[in-house]
Amino acid sequence: MKLSRARAGEWLAGLFGLVILASLMLPWQGDASAISSPGVLDLVLLLIAVAAVALPVIVISSSRTNVPIVYETTLWTVSLLFSIVLLIKAFFPPEGGFETGFWLALAGIVLTSFSVWRSVAREV
Repeated sequence: MKLSRARAGEWLAGLFGLVILASLMLPWQGDASAISSPGVLDLVLLLIAVAAVALPVIVISSSRTNVPIVYETTLWTVSLLFSIVLLIKAFFPPEGGFETGFWLALAGIVLTSFSVWRSVAREV
């Protein structure tokens, strides 16, 4: 395991994954957090967050470069897709509007997507 294998993009993706995890515990609508009444979107965000947190560990522990590249590319594609989903959802807020958790999740998923994209671009 070499810590030097993981570059800034991977570390940032892990950090933003933690931001997404924290956002799921904060209120999204009223006093309800995403964890208190999980839906499909919340579960997918949880999976993306866990995958982003695991990214630096996978890059560090892999002796070959093809595994992290495939993992990063998949994570980038999924996080980009759900960034678009959350952006669209932001334009159609519920009755009371969105709370801090939603906006933090939106920022976290967009920044995760961007950092993984930059990380993948470095590999090409």
